[in-house]
Amino acid sequence: MSGPDRAAWQAELADIARAIADPARPLASLIGETGQLRAFVERHSQLSMAGSDRMTEGESILPSGWAISPVQAALCAREPLRSAAFIQGLAAAIRAALTGDKPVSVLYAGCGPFALLALPLMAIFSPRQLRFTILEVHEDALGYARALIEELGYGAHVAAYVCADAAAWRIAPDALPDVIVSETMNTALGKEPQVAIMRNLFVQAPQAALVPAAIAVHLGLPGRAMDEPCADWGRIFEVNAASILAWQGQGGSALPAASIRLPAQLARAPKLLTRIQVHGDIVLHDYDCSLNLPLHLPGKPQLTGSETLAFSYQLGSTPGLACDVMR
Repeated sequence: MSGPDRAAWQAELADIARAIADPARPLASLIGETGQLRAFVERHSQLSMAGSDRMTEGESILPSGWAISPVQAALCAREPLRSAAFIQGLAAAIRAALTGDKPVSVLYAGCGPFALLALPLMAIFSPRQLRFTILEVHEDALGYARALIEELGYGAHVAAYVCADAAAWRIAPDALPDVIVSETMNTALGKEPQVAIMRNLFVQAPQAALVPAAIAVHLGLPGRAMDEPCADWGRIFEVNAASILAWQGQGGSALPAASIRLPAQLARAPKLLTRIQVHGDIVLHDYDCSLNLPLHLPGKPQLTGSETLAFSYQLGSTPGLACDVMR
C-alpha cells in the first residue's frame, strides 16, 4: 500500500467519523454516514461477506453465553441507528474522560472483525488522546480487526490485542480503563454474554464509564403498528453501574428481577421491551434496531389477565430472563 492510498483512506474515514460523532447530529440523520462506514469496513476487511454458508462458522457457546461468529458480528454494522448510537455515545464518553495529560484508555470487549466502534474514533482522536485495549474471544475475529486497524495505519492507537473471554478476563491493576465498551447483546439481554461481561469488567474498574450506560428490559404491550407507542407496564431488569455493584457477592445461578401484575384484561400478549441508554441522552428506543424489537415472554405462557409474572435473570451458557406465572 502506498502512502497516498493510506492518507486518502484515513481522510475518507475521518470525514465519516466526524459526522457520526457530532453530538449535534440526531441519530436518524446519520443513516447515510453509517452506510458509508459499513461499506468502508467491508471493502477494507479481509473478511468475506459473500454467501451465507459461513454465517455461523466460528461461533461458540461460552460458560457465559453465545459468542456469535465473525460474519454474524460483521452484520451488526448493517443496522444504521445501532451503529450511530454506539459510536456517537462512545465518542461522548471519550470526550468526557479527556483531561489532556494522558490518553483516554478504552477497553473494548467483543470487537468483532471490524472493531466498528473503535476504528472510526481512531480517525478523529490522536494516539496521544486515545488508546484501546481490543478484547475478543475469537482468534479469527481478532485477527481480522487487527489487520484492518494496522492496514489503515492506526496501530499506535492500540495498547494491546487480547484473545480472551471478556466475562472471565482479569484487568492488570496498572492498566485500569477510563471507559469500558461492549456491544455483546441480544434482544432482552438473552443468549449473549453482555451481562456477564459488564459484571466482570466493571467490578474490576468501577471508576470507568460504561458504554452502554444502561440496558433495561420492560414489560409492555406493543402498538398495533411500529409508529404507535408501546404501553409500558414496568421495568423488569436493568444492568448499569449501580446494579452491577449491588450484585457484588450475589451467588447462585440467577440475578434478581421484578415481579409485575398484569391488567385484568389483556387485548394481546405482553412483550419484553428493550431500551438502551448508550451515553447521556443517546438512547435506542423501541424498534430503532433489532435489539429493540418486542420479544415474546420466555416460554410464551398463556395469559388471560390479572396474573403476576415473577422474573429472574438466569446466568450461565444460556443467559436470559425467566418468568414464573402466579395466578
